[in-house]
Amino acid sequence: MELFIQQLVSGVSIGAIYALLAVGYALVYSVYNFTNWAFDAFMAFGAFMAFVGISSLFMPFWLAMILSILLTILLSVGAESMAYRPLRERKAPRLFMMISAMGVNLAVVNIINLIFGGTFRKFPVESVQPIFVGNVSIGRMDLIAGLISFGVLALLWLFLYRTRWGLGIRASAIDIQTAALMGINNNAVAIIIFVITGVLSAIAGVFYGIKYAVYPMMGIVTIKAMIASIVGGLGSLPAAIVGSMLLGVLETLVSGYISSSYRDLFSFLFLIVILLFFPNGLMGKNVDEKL
Repeated sequence: MELFIQQLVSGVSIGAIYALLAVGYALVYSVYNFTNWAFDAFMAFGAFMAFVGISSLFMPFWLAMILSILLTILLSVGAESMAYRPLRERKAPRLFMMISAMGVNLAVVNIINLIFGGTFRKFPVESVQPIFVGNVSIGRMDLIAGLISFGVLALLWLFLYRTRWGLGIRASAIDIQTAALMGINNNAVAIIIFVITGVLSAIAGVFYGIKYAVYPMMGIVTIKAMIASIVGGLGSLPAAIVGSMLLGVLETLVSGYISSSYRDLFSFLFLIVILLFFPNGLMGKNVDEKL
């Protein structure tokens, strides 16, 4: 029982990181109907910027986190302005935007690899003693990652459902052309969305780097976020969070009771089984009900 609780706590922690990435995927998809394959590059970039801030600029953790978020926002908005917007304004097929996103991803990851090399780096944070609840240990950084992740997701929910710009984003998710005719600035909506994805990817990258390691290809884990989005119901933010929690717990239980080498296998099997019985995901919605 103690092992189960231990794995459950760890699963919620990694699920919270997946949720940040899955929500970013769902947010872009819900409005623009394309998958932002550059998201993993943003995640790796954010992790490396925080790493540099702590190891080279000798910043405290919180300041390095802010630096990472700001620089990742600039990268995310820059990618939207230079790689996506020209295609969107020319009404190019969504497939072209996905190809453009792949190009951004390859460019950023290879630049990171060129500058920093491909070695694995331990994130430069001090190790702290875990919190013990009975015989169950809870890593302090896992707890911090979970709390910050859920806090950010709660703030995002408030922004989307309690602000005027959030209303504009939700209207654009239903019909972006009609929203534009009603006076909503599509370019402003795009900038806001990619600012949000920059924040989400930077935070996820930093905490994933702390939990595992920092390396140029670390963003490949965003495929798990895509699985979580599809399992929950692509295009729905609450569904992305639910899918992320389920996937995170499943992976840690497989690692604890079977073997970590089978973790990815069970993740993809989980996706296949869900789609067999729920083709639109567990909380799949109609196109007119996204977000």
